[in-house]
Amino acid sequence: MSAAALSCGTNSARNSLDFVWLEITGRCQLSCEHCYANSGPTGTHGSMTVNQWEEVITEAAALGAKMVQFIGGEPTTHPDLPSLIHHALVSGTEVEIFSNLVRIQRDLWNVFSQPGVRLATSYYSDQASEHDRITGRRGSYLKTREGIKEAISRGIPLRAGVISVRHDQHVSQAAQELEILGVANIGLTTCAR
Repeated sequence: MSAAALSCGTNSARNSLDFVWLEITGRCQLSCEHCYANSGPTGTHGSMTVNQWEEVITEAAALGAKMVQFIGGEPTTHPDLPSLIHHALVSGTEVEIFSNLVRIQRDLWNVFSQPGVRLATSYYSDQASEHDRITGRRGSYLKTREGIKEAISRGIPLRAGVISVRHDQHVSQAAQELEILGVANIGLTTCAR
């Protein structure tokens, strides 16, 4: 990645920027079969420096962005994520981190617990084998589930998207399981082939 991967939503009534997605890395612990970015364990953080990312955040905030979403790959693998979150908050935007929640370090949980920060994740099934088959990593179901529990226990706002990748997938059961875990904001996306 040699330039900022920047997508935005605009509000035509005000003609200003509402939110931006910043794809800060192509690295991910998983190899999901439906990944639009072809991210995975061999992905890189690209060539942008933390200062360049901060410039993008500053510019987005100046254009009226209310939220910055960090995506990837897996944004928690980026060593500068805490600094970028801090910069976004200081710039006056809220922050959402779209994470697989597979391996969150303790210091990141503390960063995510700040006011103005929330999480988003994808969920595939209430069956570990099915979830793991879709993500390409054994044990990802249990780790993501534990990450969800941790976020809920800390009071971190969390939304989860159940991603339908296969026609015979346990989609409704996955949504029910998320409700039982305490997730209030659940969406459904279909990309089944």
